[in-house]
Amino acid sequence: MTEENRAASGPSPGLITCNQCGNEVPRMEFCIRCGNPLSDEYNAESSQQQRTRFAAAPEESANAIALYSTLFPQLPRTQMGSFRIALIVGTAIVVGLALLGFFPVALVAAAVLVPLLMVLYLWVVDIYEDEPVWVYGGTMAWGAISGIAVGFFLRGLPIGSSIGGPKVETILLAGVAVPLLECAVMLIGPLLLLSQKRFNDVLDGATFGAASAVSFSGAHLIVQSLPVLTAGLRPGTEPITSAVQILSLAVLQPVIAAGAIGAIAAAFWLRHNAPVRDRQALGMVGSPIVALILGALLLVAAGLIKSLLPLIPATLLLAVVAAAALILLRRAIHVGLLQESREIAVDRSIECPNCGRVTPEHTFCGNCGVALRALPKQRRPKRAGATQVEKPR
Repeated sequence: MTEENRAASGPSPGLITCNQCGNEVPRMEFCIRCGNPLSDEYNAESSQQQRTRFAAAPEESANAIALYSTLFPQLPRTQMGSFRIALIVGTAIVVGLALLGFFPVALVAAAVLVPLLMVLYLWVVDIYEDEPVWVYGGTMAWGAISGIAVGFFLRGLPIGSSIGGPKVETILLAGVAVPLLECAVMLIGPLLLLSQKRFNDVLDGATFGAASAVSFSGAHLIVQSLPVLTAGLRPGTEPITSAVQILSLAVLQPVIAAGAIGAIAAAFWLRHNAPVRDRQALGMVGSPIVALILGALLLVAAGLIKSLLPLIPATLLLAVVAAAALILLRRAIHVGLLQESREIAVDRSIECPNCGRVTPEHTFCGNCGVALRALPKQRRPKRAGATQVEKPR
């Protein structure tokens, strides 16, 4: 940046060219347009490279296996710890109940754990504060109602194990046909909102898809567990086996469903509602057909694992599938937070709700790197009293 251009910028801070997005931006710690750290630019040692930091949490990689920031990307960092503790404590409770022999109670707790956290998340961040409750309440209600309906439908099908192991037709039914049916049903609710132009962000699709999936999983689990729930408070199940199974039902399977359906829904939003220039941001995974195939494969893989393998190895492999589903969903959320960054003009300074320091109003805070659009609406930036921003030390 030349001295003449810096002088022409008046009272605003000096500018520097971001190597990642190619824009001239204020000389701060992070690029206000793409969120890229500017340390390499200051040292004149950087080269053009793909952005790898997650837009909702710049201290994390966009490809990291991070449960909390992926499922709850718009949660303020000050409250992320509370949700982390809630999930850990909730998981410990359901596992403890299973170890103590209260398997039916543990099943109910496992069914509501992740859906309850999703409801709390949507309430805390108030993503759609100007819209009626049906925006996200209806999506989760669809998931719950359809989960109950599919659960009762499946109870009449021969998907149990036979003597000597499951038959081939049973494996195909439980491991392939059922997951594909569930995938289609979970997607119906979110896709009904695709035509609503007010919900035109990729992040909307990811949120609707994940919310529908976790509520479907919880309701479906309760219906499928009715025979166990009527067997008494302590049906005499083996404690260790029950605890491992509960861990899978409470966390791994809802995460797989949320990741798969959220990523598929995000791809539909990316293709049909995102600006044309952003539609290739996810590469082939951004194609609804490809995303649908990948999401369905994740659900089918989980179904086959549960049908073919003993509990312990099945749980370990389900953890791998859950990690893959999280990465798919995380990449979609990342693109959703970035998609409008190039359209916003810098015309004022604001106070970042995350770090409390003054930054130009754009997509990312120039001081802490958080995506301003990843913050809930009631915590979105307010006009700052000062117009100057601090230079990095």
